[in-house]
Amino acid sequence: MTTRSTATYLFLFFIFIGLSSCSKKKSQGPGEPGPPATQKDIASVDNALTSFMTTYNMPGASLAISKNGKLVYAKGYGFADKEANEAVTTRHRFRLASLSKTYTGAAIMKLVQEGKLTLDTKVFGTGAILGTEYGNGTYNTNVSNIKVRDLLQNTTGSWGANTGGDVIDQNAAYTNTQLLNWILTTRSNPKAPGTFYDYSNVGFFIAGRVIEKISGKSYINYIKQDLLPATGATETDIAAKTLAERKTNEVKYYGQGTESSYPYVIAFPRRDADGGLIASASDVLKLITSIDGFNTRADILNNASVTAMTTPPSFSTYAQGIAIWKEQNLWFNYGSLPGTRTGFMKHNTDGMCVALLFNSRPPAGASENVFAGAMQNLMLNFLNGNHNWQENLDQF
Repeated sequence: MTTRSTATYLFLFFIFIGLSSCSKKKSQGPGEPGPPATQKDIASVDNALTSFMTTYNMPGASLAISKNGKLVYAKGYGFADKEANEAVTTRHRFRLASLSKTYTGAAIMKLVQEGKLTLDTKVFGTGAILGTEYGNGTYNTNVSNIKVRDLLQNTTGSWGANTGGDVIDQNAAYTNTQLLNWILTTRSNPKAPGTFYDYSNVGFFIAGRVIEKISGKSYINYIKQDLLPATGATETDIAAKTLAERKTNEVKYYGQGTESSYPYVIAFPRRDADGGLIASASDVLKLITSIDGFNTRADILNNASVTAMTTPPSFSTYAQGIAIWKEQNLWFNYGSLPGTRTGFMKHNTDGMCVALLFNSRPPAGASENVFAGAMQNLMLNFLNGNHNWQENLDQF
């Protein structure tokens, strides 16, 4: 080999060695972060949830659990669509049902924080938020005295099971305006606002109209464009009514027993602010951990707003779209519709949160009450049980 060819060979050899070394991953030095952790299955969690699903005939479920502001467990179980053999993933979205009320409460509190209204601002009548826009423009004393906080605390004195009847699903073909006109002109208002707790979807439906009036946007656009961006939640939307209209990554819903044909006759998307949102379980926790008063993730509400949102009247445990369980020192909310059962819990001692979403439920009545109690115990187990959460994992 000539001297020139030897030099060329050595030059090419060292170029190859250099390129090879560059293609290799740099070794971790002292104090440098290692590769991102990946979630490991936790048998105690998986076994408890799959056993629950078998007992109550749940087709699919989505679970998300956060600790110290980190998403430490997120997993799908069972089927998003049994007929298509489509498994639930962490990206699948479920109807939230009344868990949507927490979003509505947070949206109102954001507007309060911005100085655009107060919880004591009146809703109907001259000078009120909605003025005389709905109904016949003439309201009785009880309606005229309804405040924003009454809508969020279920204390309007009207439109609940014990105060004239919850009529949210009647006249399903009506628009929002037509429905509210009909409610105000035909339904009774037996109790003075702020004096009596009676759970009412109608109150939150009206709160949605308040959000629209103050913001100048549709309810869902305000939620997606103003409330959620700072939380990082991007998988929240409004539910569609029919199976053919379901959104991308939305699960299929399964009614049981007498409710087998009900999941796709509910008045969506009109039921927006009281029960019309869809989201993934992880998206739910992105919101909850952004309004929880802990500094582990940046909150979108200040401390005064968080306190106001989570303070119920003296005669109730329901605050502004969030229920308070003093004995367990936690916040929670549940959602339930034919084909849907959802819930979240947030522990106030350590900020641990759980969101659990199902695409079915037992029929309303005694069987669903048993199911609801068992679901509550399951979520408490995830919060309080001795599970081996990965402290170095954050999937938010």
